[in-house]
Amino acid sequence: MASRTATITRTDNGHNGHSRKALARGRLGQYRVVVVCVRGNVSVKETMRQILADELGPMETAPILVLGPTPPEDVITTPSTRVGWVTFVDGTSAAHPSPGVQIISPDNFLEVNLFIEKAAEGEGPQVILGDFLDNVIKSSSSSESFYSFFCQLASRVRIKKRTAVLVIKEDIHDRSMVEIVKRFADVVLEF
Repeated sequence: MASRTATITRTDNGHNGHSRKALARGRLGQYRVVVVCVRGNVSVKETMRQILADELGPMETAPILVLGPTPPEDVITTPSTRVGWVTFVDGTSAAHPSPGVQIISPDNFLEVNLFIEKAAEGEGPQVILGDFLDNVIKSSSSSESFYSFFCQLASRVRIKKRTAVLVIKEDIHDRSMVEIVKRFADVVLEF
């Protein structure tokens, strides 16, 4: 049975200058893979902050952050938040000064998947939020290798019954790569 993907576009403001929420508070948890496509001059960092505050709301467990271009210090977290920073390193310093932040090379697909799997262990609802796909796509050698990586990632999220909210800067990638990401989504939010 094929899954149905809904696309929700946020382009207008509601009354009194407040933005309309793409989904009601706490509703993203009903999905397994949520893809947030950001275009133009929309800030990925601000979009992630908005998702944490408005869409996800208060949670029993801290979200798992798997960041890419956005550095960990730019996203408000709690001390118990597990953070993987999928970023380019020069090979000499792979340690982050903040405790609890693990730096992962974007071309090491296995390590990215293992970080997410290990961080998502345990019971209860957990949310994985990140913008790491931008760095992974840029370092991917082919669309086939990225497809394999993303298929494994989406499968692990579904098997563990987690919710992954993955932010991608759509207009900096080839359309075929973006379509791979959207293919596995339960819902696509466009900003």
